[in-house]
Amino acid sequence: MDNTVKKSFLENWPVRHVETPLNWGDLVLDAYALEDIREILIWLEHQKVLLQDWNLERRINQGYRALFYGPPGTGKTMTAALLGKSTGRDVYKIDLSQVVSKYIGETEKNLANIFDQAESGRWILFFDEADALFGRRSLSKDAKDRYANQEVAYLLQRIEEFSGVAILATNFKGNIDEAFTRRFQAMIYFPMPNAEQRLRLWKEGFSGQLPFAGDIDWEDIAQKYELSGGAIINVLRHCALAAVQRQPAVVTEEDVHKGVRRELRK
Repeated sequence: MDNTVKKSFLENWPVRHVETPLNWGDLVLDAYALEDIREILIWLEHQKVLLQDWNLERRINQGYRALFYGPPGTGKTMTAALLGKSTGRDVYKIDLSQVVSKYIGETEKNLANIFDQAESGRWILFFDEADALFGRRSLSKDAKDRYANQEVAYLLQRIEEFSGVAILATNFKGNIDEAFTRRFQAMIYFPMPNAEQRLRLWKEGFSGQLPFAGDIDWEDIAQKYELSGGAIINVLRHCALAAVQRQPAVVTEEDVHKGVRRELRK
């Protein structure tokens, strides 16, 4: 897609091109999740060989569907961005909750446009808050229920036919319709980091040019506070904003604890 068409498309849809300056070494996950993510990466790198050279397209579907589930801030969007970065593909994040509320009555038409553009552009589609439209279908008590179920059925069909990689993200796996979960090639859990992983996140997050007023006991902070990687980055932002106003501009341990308390209040 040329830049003019892409700009027009993005201006008329609640979609966002997802990028990251980070690398795989910055992703803090357990070995099981990393192994499953590695399989998606292999598929993206070798899809043509598998389907065409090895003639497997007669046996397996052209596309790849994955579910990322787990608490907010645990790396789901970052992982999708890294998959695109590693393979030279654009990743587009689609907020289905906005699509449904804004385009009620035209959902299938607009989603068809998304899939068509993704096919031609070899995009990775990342459906954020996927349970907004891929959620459990209800009994058809009225026209509204029938239309909602029709939307889910349409999405099942388009995802099944999509030759690229589609990633759905949700906080709760149980919210996704069972008819769709059977169609995933991978279902990857993104848990809250444990104390050891949190220590790594704290140290790496605060390892830049931030000046500190004395030593900070990162091990104690990592042990005490159960926070996601995204929440730790929010604490980093709070500390930087607090420090930049001072003379000298330094981060104190109290800044860190105050930032943590703000996150926990959320």
